[in-house]
Amino acid sequence: MNIEDVNMPTKKQNRQLKILDIISKNVIDSQEKLMDALKEAGYSVTQATVSRDINELKIVRHTDENGLNRYQVLEPYAADELSQLKLNVTQLVNSVEQVEFMVILKTAEGNGNRIAALIDHVNFKYIVGTLAGHDTIFVMTHNADEAKRTAETIQAWL
Repeated sequence: MNIEDVNMPTKKQNRQLKILDIISKNVIDSQEKLMDALKEAGYSVTQATVSRDINELKIVRHTDENGLNRYQVLEPYAADELSQLKLNVTQLVNSVEQVEFMVILKTAEGNGNRIAALIDHVNFKYIVGTLAGHDTIFVMTHNADEAKRTAETIQAWL
């Protein structure tokens, strides 16, 4: 067997495994702290690289049972988009409110864009589009009746 026949982990895979190890063993609540921990482990990374890794690994900032904000991996992460959305809503949406033809979702800090992207990918019949901020999502529908149905559906997942 030649060395070329063996699938060796890439630098990226090794770094991402290290990230998972770090966040499972430490309270890491910022990209800066994660970068510092990676540096201590011998990895030289930029903030952009850490940000991409966080997205690829489906890591979110969440309040743990001790009230501490920390990064963690969403588990289990379902394969189909609707299941992904339901899981993320269950874990990360704090409130749902209908205002006229819109539904306003308040999410855990830093998760607005993630949830909005999942909503966009599911292609709900009544949803025209989303606008997301750091922890707030505006879900636009055609009218108040569609907004009510959308809010009720999302509320049922909480």
